[in-house]
Amino acid sequence: MEIMTQQRADAAFKYGIQGIQVLNERFLDAQFRRWADNPKHMANRYDDTTATFYGGEMELLTQRNYEKALAHIWKAELIAPYLNIHDASKADYVARKGGAVTAAASGLDPVVLTEEIKESVGIATSEEVRREFQEAHSPEQREALMRLVSFITHGEAYALFTSATLMPVVQGTGAKLGMAMQVMEEAKHFFTLREMCKSLDRIYPMSGAGKALLETIARKDYYHKLFGMNVVLEGFATSIFGFLENQPGLRHIMRGFHMDESRHSAFPQTYAKLGNIPHHVTHSARYKWARAMMFVPIAPLILEFKPLFETLGYDTFAFFGKTLSKVSRLAENSGFKLPFERTEFLMGANILFNRWVRVLEPEKYEGFRDYTLLGLGELSEDMEMRERDVFGNDIFGGVGSIINRWLAKQDRRAVWGGPIATAKG
Repeated sequence: MEIMTQQRADAAFKYGIQGIQVLNERFLDAQFRRWADNPKHMANRYDDTTATFYGGEMELLTQRNYEKALAHIWKAELIAPYLNIHDASKADYVARKGGAVTAAASGLDPVVLTEEIKESVGIATSEEVRREFQEAHSPEQREALMRLVSFITHGEAYALFTSATLMPVVQGTGAKLGMAMQVMEEAKHFFTLREMCKSLDRIYPMSGAGKALLETIARKDYYHKLFGMNVVLEGFATSIFGFLENQPGLRHIMRGFHMDESRHSAFPQTYAKLGNIPHHVTHSARYKWARAMMFVPIAPLILEFKPLFETLGYDTFAFFGKTLSKVSRLAENSGFKLPFERTEFLMGANILFNRWVRVLEPEKYEGFRDYTLLGLGELSEDMEMRERDVFGNDIFGGVGSIINRWLAKQDRRAVWGGPIATAKG
């Protein structure tokens, strides 16, 4: 009787997922897109088909204001080393060797780039990078990678907009300074990744679900926007940059960007420790559920990303499992509680992912797997240390002990397979 009940449940799950996939392809994605593109409500006036902002690219403003302003930021480490302030990058030292006092490019042209941006764009669009990218990947793999990088590029455009709108409302001069630096770093990421996409292939527009996720966050007010930006999106960004860190043709800039995103992820934790997240924002059921609802567009995103990751030989559920682990921990540490316990949230994700594989891809199923667990060698040592520092030393330890207790209850091992080993934190 129990076996028949389980078979019926599996059949219902299988046909339910297949129905959702068809519904998403034929209806939901278009509805998400229509909602996100509504000009009456669009928060960020951004065209994802060209990766430009509506109203023109504002080249005069970005080049003569943003880039020139960056060029004239002098570095105390170079001008007054005795102050023991460390604010100069490698690019700044390169610029100084070339005779520049700041990181400005030499010459009289009023439209200047900083050496740092010139360096990152130059690397991203170099012939060496193009050749490496072409030779290392098949046409299908190149398209999959460029679709992922295009989505990151659009995400950086929204991160630029969102962090700029947060800067006036965060409390305290130090927080405003931190957010101002984030604005500058997001701009660098956006400009660099956009040029990389154009150099290697082209910009791919977002799906309706992707646009809906970014627009949902951009339309939120203060605390919800901070959660959506610095917790959800930055947690996702650290995962995607970690995934791309060793990809030929992309690896040259991804580690540097991962360092920036890790700092951005650390911001809300520090902000909360300073007492800037009110009690009602942390504990109100209304606020908790509003945060939880921001995860809704992620479900169709998993369906969208699955064939891309599979083309690249990577497990989609392993990516999203570890991402959800980081995002939920960051939410917990930043005063942005969710309406359910973190362990329950991760356990639910594990059950969903395992059931998907067991029912829809039985040839791949080898027993219950903890998708929040970091595999040996998945991240370089420096990246892993950085993420442990930001998210907690046990962030990649998985939830194996909870899974084992769940499997033992009512002896679920007969259906799901034997218990898994509990990982070390």
